[in-house]
Amino acid sequence: MTYIRQGLGLVKSQFPSVIILFLYQLLWGLFLYRLVDTAVTALLQRYPDPPPTGLSRILFLLEGEINLSSSPEIRLYLGLLIGMAILRLLLTPLFQAGILYGLVPAESRANGLPLFQGMKKWWKPVSLFYLIELVLILLPALWVVPGLTSLWPKILSTNSSATPWLIALAYILGWLTYGWVVRQSLLFAQFGYLFKSGIWNSLILCFKHILEGIGISLLLCAFGLLLFLLFGAASWFWTGMLALILQQTYPLFRSTFKIWRVTSQYQLWQAKTQNS
Repeated sequence: MTYIRQGLGLVKSQFPSVIILFLYQLLWGLFLYRLVDTAVTALLQRYPDPPPTGLSRILFLLEGEINLSSSPEIRLYLGLLIGMAILRLLLTPLFQAGILYGLVPAESRANGLPLFQGMKKWWKPVSLFYLIELVLILLPALWVVPGLTSLWPKILSTNSSATPWLIALAYILGWLTYGWVVRQSLLFAQFGYLFKSGIWNSLILCFKHILEGIGISLLLCAFGLLLFLLFGAASWFWTGMLALILQQTYPLFRSTFKIWRVTSQYQLWQAKTQNS
């Protein structure tokens, strides 16, 4: 599509932002790897397989349950996970603000990297939009999670039919579709607010041209999935240093696709705004 090709041109102008996002994703992955390596791996090494007696696994589970409530190391790991999750929630709107500021024409920007200038100038409105997005996306959990919980025993039943699986799949797909609509709507609303075209006009454009927005997301999702499969297949067949290099460079492409989605949707919004 034209908007995807034009969006790729804007990605090239934001290449420093791509590199910074890549480093951020790389550090986040390194943290998770070290956490799993120090905590989960050490725990699994103690798992009795094969067990010397029939009670070994039961004793292992009982010991784990006791440690969950009393061990300071487990509390430390949980605290680290919660702290990093909160930090990620705080940093996400900052990076989003920087990406959106990169859409401003070069002659109208302040001096310095657009990513950092955007964090400085637009972090307040973008953080507010991000908070609204989180609330709206998590709101259906009040109905979806109890519904899935009630279906869980039927799914685990040995003589269950395909109906519980289809209902659970409908819940999940419905929630994912709803989340995409929320993100798409608020992205257009941010375009309208930050580029002075009006929030409500941008929301109307979003729903009027939602099929084109879906097409952009599906094409980029297909490209990203294809790239993921290629990297996975290459890592599977050519293990060793090549697989390690591919695994470490994949976040670079993931960061590129993240910005590419925003720039492509911006091109759609800008074209429809000028024609309206």
